[in-house]
Amino acid sequence: MKTRLILLLLLLFSVVAFGQKMPSDYFQEAHDYFEEGKLDKALAGYMYIVENHPRNELYPRALNNAGYICLLQKKYKKAIEVFSLILNGNQDEREPSGGNIMASPYANYCHWAACHISDCYYELRRYDSALCYWALADTVYPFLSDCGNAYAENDIHTSLHYADIYQKLGQPDKAIEKLLPQVFNTGLADNSKILTELKKLLAGKRKLPEKLDQAIDNVYLKTFTSNYGDYERYCIQWLGVEIRYPFRPFNSTDYNKANVMKWMRESDFYQMVSNMKR
Repeated sequence: MKTRLILLLLLLFSVVAFGQKMPSDYFQEAHDYFEEGKLDKALAGYMYIVENHPRNELYPRALNNAGYICLLQKKYKKAIEVFSLILNGNQDEREPSGGNIMASPYANYCHWAACHISDCYYELRRYDSALCYWALADTVYPFLSDCGNAYAENDIHTSLHYADIYQKLGQPDKAIEKLLPQVFNTGLADNSKILTELKKLLAGKRKLPEKLDQAIDNVYLKTFTSNYGDYERYCIQWLGVEIRYPFRPFNSTDYNKANVMKWMRESDFYQMVSNMKR
């Protein structure tokens, strides 16, 4: 299983208990049990909130953590049931996670639920379903963060897992297609695993260095549209895949065709391909 599991902690809600046991008390007890390794008791605590306090603000957090524990216990079918409740809910994806901002300040409930359902199907060797939910996590419920490093790390992780699933499905060309957009280092995250995996998948293919040189010679500038407006990137077409060269603020004034061609040929990706059989 190649994912990152997220256990959401208790937020500091303002409640006055007046001696009555509140959902936050059950949540804290469940967390304490989890920390002690008493997973069954932790699961029971979170499920108590899920089953008895569906309108409480802690409900989606308890639901996420219950699914997390089921996944840890390899109760994959139960975990799918629990995480599916999140996908059918109306929780706020941007609810503060209480975690490290370098990962994401947001809970990303649906994103992680779709990821974890994909992981469950992967472990059950139902790779078509694993692919379906991984695509949902990537497109319908995209990862949200305020950190460029977190986005870059997520892009690499997402591509690697796509490639893994496609290989399990016996579709290596699709795996290559998913890895190629991440071959140029953004400077925000380590992409060495992308190159390692790609090298294995490309072994035996002919004339790759020549084709890459030809692609770089034909580099072109293209305009893209995002939620933040239009932007331009230099791109190449290689093995039927459009590959963008990342823009870096520190060399923004030098981001031109001649320099991008130079940087491409200085990249670890170019060196890897150049060392392959011609």
